[in-house]
Amino acid sequence: MKGLVTKAVGGFFFVADEQQNIIRTRIRGKVKRKVYPGDFVKVNDAMIEKLYPRTNLLFRPAVANVDQVLVIHSIQNPPFARKMLDKFLIMVEAIGVKPVIIINKIDLKVPDIELEKEMKDYKEEGYQVYLISVKEKMGLNELYLTLEEKLSVLAGPSGVGKSSLIKALVPEARVKIGEVSQKLKRGVHTTRHVELLPINKGGWIADTPGFSALDLRGILSENLRFYFPGLARYEGQCKFRGCTHTHEPGCQVKKAVKEGMISEKRYNSYLNIYRDLEEREC
Repeated sequence: MKGLVTKAVGGFFFVADEQQNIIRTRIRGKVKRKVYPGDFVKVNDAMIEKLYPRTNLLFRPAVANVDQVLVIHSIQNPPFARKMLDKFLIMVEAIGVKPVIIINKIDLKVPDIELEKEMKDYKEEGYQVYLISVKEKMGLNELYLTLEEKLSVLAGPSGVGKSSLIKALVPEARVKIGEVSQKLKRGVHTTRHVELLPINKGGWIADTPGFSALDLRGILSENLRFYFPGLARYEGQCKFRGCTHTHEPGCQVKKAVKEGMISEKRYNSYLNIYRDLEEREC
C-alpha cells in the first residue's frame, strides 16, 4: 500500500492509509534516504520498501510534503507584534510554502489595536487571514475548512496557543498544553517530537516541537523584496534592475506607497527588516 508517515519513534515508522488508519512499520535496508513525517512510502508486510519523491521538506521541524504553514499569533498574552508576524511570514515565504495567518485570543479586547484594519494590509496582499478564539470557540469552523485534504504545520511564537488550537481541532489528540511564563509572557515548550494528527476529510496537522524560533539567517537583504507579495508584484518595473526599493530613484514601489497602492505599515516593516539584515551582513 501507499501510505503517509505520521511519526518516527525509536526506529519505528507509523504509516497511515487513505482512510487514515495507522500501522507501525520498520524500514528495509535498501531504502537509503532518511524518512520523515509527511513522506509518502510504499509498505508491504509492515515494511517500508520505497520512499516516493517529495514536493518539499521543512527543517526544524522536519516535515515533508507540507501544503501550508499556519502562522499563528495572538492579539494579547503575548501581545500582537507586527514585525514578528512579518518575520514569520518571510521565513515561510522563503521556504516556498503557502502561509496562512491566524490571530488567536480575539476574545481579549485591546483598545490600541484595530485588528480588522491591521489584517486588511495582509488580505490585500493575498494572504488568507483567520481571526479566532480557541478559548471561546470563535472562528474555528471556518479555519477547519482550510485544513481539509492538506498537510498543515503550525508556526508562531511561544504562548500564542498552538497546542490549544491543535487540541481544539483534534480533540482526541494527546497534546500537552504549557503554561505561559509570567516573566516572559511566553509559553513553555511542551511538544517533544513531530507527529501528524488526522483531521476529517483527509487533512493532517503537524504537532511539532519548535517552529517558534525565527531563523532568517539564509535570507539576504537583497532578496527580501521577493518575500513581501505586495512589493514582489512590482519586480522589473523600477528604473534600476535589482532595485531594493529603499533608496533608488525611479522606484515604482516607493511611488506605489505614496499613492496608497502599498500599505505604508508593510513597507516600513520591509525597510526595518531590510536594515536588520543589512547590519547583520556587515
